[in-house]
Amino acid sequence: MKILHFLWALDNGGAENLVVDLANEQSRDNEVILLIANKRVDAAVRKRLAPEVQFVCLGRPAASRNPYWVARLLFALKKLHPDVVHAHSDQLAKLDKFITAPLVLTVHDTHIELNAAVRNFSLVCCISETVLRDVCSRYPTLKVRQVNNGIRTADIATGGYRAPGSPRGIQVSRLVHEKKGQDLLIKALALVNATPNQRKLSIDFVGDGPSLKHLIAIADDAGVSEFCHFVGPLPRDQVYQDLCKYDLLIQPSRYEGFGLTVAEAMAAGIAVVVSDIEGPMEIIDGGKFGFFFRANDVDSLAASLGQAMSSFNTLDGDALRSAARKHALEKYDLLQTSSNYCQIYREIIDA
Repeated sequence: MKILHFLWALDNGGAENLVVDLANEQSRDNEVILLIANKRVDAAVRKRLAPEVQFVCLGRPAASRNPYWVARLLFALKKLHPDVVHAHSDQLAKLDKFITAPLVLTVHDTHIELNAAVRNFSLVCCISETVLRDVCSRYPTLKVRQVNNGIRTADIATGGYRAPGSPRGIQVSRLVHEKKGQDLLIKALALVNATPNQRKLSIDFVGDGPSLKHLIAIADDAGVSEFCHFVGPLPRDQVYQDLCKYDLLIQPSRYEGFGLTVAEAMAAGIAVVVSDIEGPMEIIDGGKFGFFFRANDVDSLAASLGQAMSSFNTLDGDALRSAARKHALEKYDLLQTSSNYCQIYREIIDA
């Protein structure tokens, strides 16, 4: 089977990293192409692509309306002649009548506005039950199916859990506080570290984005600059090796359709603290496999951080982390995600 994955750009984000993982896995038994329309390509993400995957970048300037690039895209699709086109943006559906291969769309988050041409996809896939409900509620006539996001669990190191004299937390995501809620985390950290007889928690913020200066200012104002380390973006392989060296991962998002880093931290065997929004709560099964707080509530987040820290080096805490790791391995392994998509491709090709 000849599978073509389509992205507008290859950034260092959750959706893009998932597409690279998926393409790599599918290339074991299929001919796989990754087609990038824009010239924006993150070198570290590109480097992770397996040599078996054909990489094609058209080099379009971002947001260009020049019809030349549409012609180049259609020419590339005709020349590559895939059996199926797996798009990760709904805009490709506008060109449906010029594309001979069946089209599959994956919706990677909630709150994504889909254009009217989305009905041209043979099937719309959603990365979680949360995203599925969101899409179905707003576009009830679409043909949709849930395909859980997957992670390369075999690549995630374990066994480095620290006995926390000075506990360390990690937050991995784009620095976009309006969505990801890093501002809440910094303010909650100030409350936690001001608690009498409480061990001081430090947090590494992995990622970059437009909120960096704003978050640094919040840390300065809250008096916790020495405990907030903005380390910038790191290669995904390095994150996978380093996660187990931390004591907990915090995902304080205001909205989130899934949360790959939560599943990755669970697979690494460390505690997770998430906001009580649908995506992350789905991953921790309503609190069965992690700690949670009321979204957008600094006091509630501080309390959950305290609960998580109290669980370190306890039998209950060890059991929780072990159960969470088992759950992540069983439900969110990339092998299952890849298999599910390949089955969908075969269905729509044979339809």
